[in-house]
Amino acid sequence: MTQMRLLILNYEYPPLGGGAGVITKNIAEGLAKKAHKITVVSTWYKGEDEDQTENNLRIIRLKCKRKEIYMSNPCEMLSWVFATKKYLKKHLITNKYDICFANFALPGGEVAYSMKLLYGLPYVIMSHGHDIPWFMPEQMMWYHALTYQWIRKICLQSERNYVQSNDMKDNFDAFLGKSFNYKNKIVYNGWNSSIFKPDYSKLSKEFIVLFPGRLVKQKDPMSFLKSVNIVHSHIPDIKVHILGDGKLRGKMERFVENNNLTETVVFRSWISKEEMLHEYQTASVTVLPSLNEGMSIATLEALSCGQYLIATKVSNNENLIESGVNGDFIEKKNPKDIAEKLLDFYHSKFLKNYRINDENLKKYHVLYEWDNIIEKYEEDLMNIIEKI
Repeated sequence: MTQMRLLILNYEYPPLGGGAGVITKNIAEGLAKKAHKITVVSTWYKGEDEDQTENNLRIIRLKCKRKEIYMSNPCEMLSWVFATKKYLKKHLITNKYDICFANFALPGGEVAYSMKLLYGLPYVIMSHGHDIPWFMPEQMMWYHALTYQWIRKICLQSERNYVQSNDMKDNFDAFLGKSFNYKNKIVYNGWNSSIFKPDYSKLSKEFIVLFPGRLVKQKDPMSFLKSVNIVHSHIPDIKVHILGDGKLRGKMERFVENNNLTETVVFRSWISKEEMLHEYQTASVTVLPSLNEGMSIATLEALSCGQYLIATKVSNNENLIESGVNGDFIEKKNPKDIAEKLLDFYHSKFLKNYRINDENLKKYHVLYEWDNIIEKYEEDLMNIIEKI
């Protein structure tokens, strides 16, 4: 086989959503550039084309109940499931694919499983962490309890379950049981070094701290803000840029106002890739205090731009961060620890114009370049198709 016909399902595709949509976009575009025929079915959002084709990549966006660009609730996801099933029942009569690549066991896997029953279309699942029990037990316990058997059935019927970190694979292996561990495969997320790279000539002379991510409990932005309040008493001229949006924004804005941080903290909401690159290239340090992650795109992009990263030991961070070299680890839900790490960075590195070694950056670029990641997906998918 030299060319695949691949159907990709994800209810989030840029500009919608966060990391999962970015990952899907990179995989779809990467495989299309390698001459494979790719069709993505996602959710429509105002201003976007409902059906667009460029070279080997077709993107179909279905009108559903989605309201927000940064988040989707279960009812909105279900509306995408119903709309996608209805669309594909007609689409698959005249459009043939070798395999379906579904993002998230629910909702993408549910659609893929239904199409397998109707048309015999084999599928693979890409998990993004929280869709598999019990990856985020504190936040997802009741959801996982209700959907446990449903998700397990979908994952057992897949040809492959892709994950992005060792922690995710361990969780998936335990979920399915030893007899089915062969289905679960780690393929790391990547970055594009032609876009995300350092430019120290743009580095600001101000002490700027970045927080890129959704403003939801999983990312723990409140612990970050509390740490900023501590640091501000030691470094009054600190600047903080919060890049993202979410349910906690109102609470965060009230905290900023109540603690006289309005001149310190800037909320920039969702910004373009070009603006994000500018933020990474001009800021002093990035903080990611996430409680759980699949494999954070923000982590990869920040590191690829030469950012010093202060983060929790989640996802693949322990393989990406070398303490004192390109970042430091922080305890979960511990504002004091975050503040101490920021203050230490300020005094020991920022004031001394510290730069991350080029060799350190090159090492990670080789391992996590998207072109190399795409090759891994291509090889594995083609092997699966040939064996079916």
